[in-house]
Amino acid sequence: MGSVEAVRSAYLGEAVMQIDLEAFEVEYERWVEESLADYQAGKMAEIVKKYPLIAPQDIPWTPYRGAPSNDTVAVLTTGGLYLKAGQSPFETTSIHGDPSIRMLPKTVREEEIGIAHAHFDHGLAERDINVIFPVHRLLELEGEGVIGSLSETLYSVSYVNNVAPLVKEVVPDLISRLERDGVDVLLLVPV
Repeated sequence: MGSVEAVRSAYLGEAVMQIDLEAFEVEYERWVEESLADYQAGKMAEIVKKYPLIAPQDIPWTPYRGAPSNDTVAVLTTGGLYLKAGQSPFETTSIHGDPSIRMLPKTVREEEIGIAHAHFDHGLAERDINVIFPVHRLLELEGEGVIGSLSETLYSVSYVNNVAPLVKEVVPDLISRLERDGVDVLLLVPV
């Protein structure tokens, strides 16, 4: 089973990893009710301790068996990146986060990228976007033949506390896009 197929199976419930979203949603609503005042007061350390993490029993690890020089690689960063011209920034004030996704062309220039994520210091990324979105390093690897190609479209999400819409809507749509674009490897860059 290829990497994209394993992700599809994991998220669409066809294989190993099962996620009880109904149970999560009940716990999540309780967490929001208990945590909203602390969130609004900026007490992130307090609310993180109470967050209802999803901890599946089985994680569908898929060993990479491809040949990098033949593969198409895409990137998904959680850095909250968006195109300053033409895309709205991610919502950064809601306790729920923003479960939407932004698509960025592989030809994007650093000055065209904005960062909308309230939960990390942007300093290093503003000096070198490759810290959270290694597009230029991957283009170098493409030019050297180390990877077959970098996908024409790359992806970004921001912080998301309510993962239910992410799992139900965004991930299946992303998987379909990756399959349609012939992506063999998705490099996840958590921030």
